[in-house]
This record gives sequence, structure tokens and C-alpha cells, in this order.
Amino acid sequence: MSMKPAGIKTAWWLGLRYFGSWRQFFSLPILLSLIGMMIGVGSLVVSMAVFSGYTATLERTVQDAVGHILVFKKGSNKPEELLKEIEPMVDDLVAATPFVYSEAVIAGKGKIGGVVIEGVEAGSVHKVLNLKSRLIEGVADVGTGEDGIPTVLIGKGIAKKFELKPGDMLNLVVPLTNEFQANRFRPKLGKFKVAGVINYGRYDFDARYVIMELLQVQSFVELGDRVTGFRLKIKDPSRARQLAMQIVNDHSPLFWARDWQEVNRNLFEAVKLEKAVLFFILMILVVAAAFNIANTLFMGVVQRYRDISVLKTLGAPNSMIRQIFIFQGLVVGFMGSLAGIALGLGLCQIFEWAQGHWQIIPPDVYKLDHIDLEVRFLDLLGIVGSSLFVSLIATWVPSKKGSRITPIEGLRYD
Repeated sequence: MSMKPAGIKTAWWLGLRYFGSWRQFFSLPILLSLIGMMIGVGSLVVSMAVFSGYTATLERTVQDAVGHILVFKKGSNKPEELLKEIEPMVDDLVAATPFVYSEAVIAGKGKIGGVVIEGVEAGSVHKVLNLKSRLIEGVADVGTGEDGIPTVLIGKGIAKKFELKPGDMLNLVVPLTNEFQANRFRPKLGKFKVAGVINYGRYDFDARYVIMELLQVQSFVELGDRVTGFRLKIKDPSRARQLAMQIVNDHSPLFWARDWQEVNRNLFEAVKLEKAVLFFILMILVVAAAFNIANTLFMGVVQRYRDISVLKTLGAPNSMIRQIFIFQGLVVGFMGSLAGIALGLGLCQIFEWAQGHWQIIPPDVYKLDHIDLEVRFLDLLGIVGSSLFVSLIATWVPSKKGSRITPIEGLRYD
């Protein structure tokens, strides 16, 4: 049977009286419990912010550089005809832009490296891809310069490796099939001028991508007026997978589509799994802190045998005694959780500052060279809720022990 509201208020008041003096509140057992809870909760806040920020940063990076949906069609495709076929397939299409892919070799200053040339349509690419916000040097426009030399955009990894900046020249070599011998290739050299440097935020994109105007790529690679496919932007990016699957199911094998999540599907799934696993691993710190709370309450039970006996003599039921100690444990758990959140938010600020001064995230491993930490309210709510639940479970045994003390047994230790 539950207690009356008046009895509950009395239990809370008596539990709060335990912390009536600063000396009692800052006793060594309580301080150790608070510190343990603070460290555990702070670690959870930082880890959840890192994983949430990693996922959000990766999503923005992929959408800015890839778009929402990529649609391909087998055979020779002219952009105008292909777009007329694609538009009826997507019900919430915002914009579309054609693209061409080709592999090439970049050479300069005694270094060579493999790159991916992407041809884009200057008039429509910025409606789908957010390249301008990623620009760190130069201009985001591609085409032909005043001197008649084609201009390109390069990733910052290429710029760093080959020591390039806007206005510099770069050499690209593409292998083309020999019209007389299909199994043999002939190299074709092209000279281009760097118009701008882009920070995609992803190591593999920054180290490999070269963007130039669509017609320039078609001419350089000798594709005629063919395109590889279209990049699409839709109103709701979360529907991208559904629409891509619909295109494949309704129009395969002629058409093939990929959504932005599929580009890094394994990475997205791994992050979700690692976030859940790390949450439960770090909860061990909170559980350890909860044992400190339980130990503190056991000591409180022993020290208050006489007080418990007096309450029992005055008619206090066992439920009131249990609630007194449960309330004390929850107070320690709640204060430790608040302190842990403050610690975690402070550590997040330090992490953000450190990223600006040192290379903390290995870009060749995690694909990103910077993570915008994201503290989500639901994550904080889950952390605090889990911590208080663990604290509640930890208080049950000592509170039950305290409620079983009889008036005679308690007065025996006076």
C-alpha cells in the first residue's frame, strides 16, 4: 500500500534533514559518490556528443558533396533526354544536375596521384550541391578563364600534396582506349588552372576530387554529349532511400539509383552500433558510482539505528523509512548527474577548442578531419534518466535494511 501524501512529504523532509549541514553534505563518502557519478555522467555526455556530432557532420558532408539521390542509366545518355525520364520518377524533386565521372592521374612537382574528375553543369550544380559553403580559397565557379585555359576546383588534400593554390596550373592525364586496339590505352594530357580549393570535410573526397565544367570533361575524355547520370535534390532527405529503391524496383535494369546514405552505409551503421555499445560500457562508471551511493547509505543506516528506532516508536511505517533513504540516494545521484552534465559540456568545449589547434581526428581512419559536437536533449535526458534509475536500484537494499530495524534493536546500539 502506498503512503499518503503527507507521509511522503514527511519522508522527503526527513531525508533532506540529513543534508542539513554543509559539513555533513561534503563528508568524504558523499563526495566520493558525487565525484564518481560526475565522472561517469560527464564521460557519457562527451561520448554521446561526439557520436551524434560525427553522424550529423558526416550526413552534411555527404549531402553537400553528393546530393540526395544519384540516378544512372545504362547506355548512351544525353542530359536533356535523361532528365525528362527522371523527373516523373521523383515526386518531390527540387533540383537536378548532370554529372560525368572519369579517373585520371595528376602530376606535378615530382609527385603523381590518382584522382577522380567530375564534370558538373555550372548553371545547375549549386542548386543541388553546397560547394560554395565548402570553398576555402578562390572562387567556386568552373569553366574557361579569360586566357582560354579551363578552370577546376580541387580538394584541399590535393592542394596540400601538390602545393597548389588558386591561379596555379596542374597537369591531368587520362587513359583513353585506342580506336584500333580496344585492349590498349593511349594517354591524353590536359593542362588546367586552379580556380578554387574546397574543404569537403572528408579525407577521401579532399584527397581525390577534381571538379570541372561538364563540357570540358566531355571534350577531355572524348565522351561526346553523354553523361554518367544525374544528381537530385529533394525536399525531404530522409525519403532519399525510399525513392532510390522505388526507382530501382520500377525501372531496373535500365535505371540504377543510390541515395546519400548508401554512399557510406557501412559507416553510418557502424556509428549507430558503436554509440549504443559505448553508452552501455560507460554506464559501468555510473553503476560503480551507484555502489558508492549504496555504501554511503549502508553507513547511514548503521549510524542512524537510534533515529530509525525513534521514528518506528512514533509510528513511522517501513515504507516511510525506505523512502527516507531512497530520497537521500536520489539526491546524491541527481546532484552527481547535474555536475556530470556540467563537466561533460565543459569537456565538449575543450574538445572543440583542441580540434582547432591540433589534428585530433585521424582523417584517413574516420573520413572526417573535424567533428562538430552535437549535444542532443534526448541524449541528456537518457543519460540523466539512466543514472537516476541506477541510483534508485542501488538505494533499494540499504533502504530495505533500514526499514527492517525494530525499535528494540535500534535502541540496543544507543
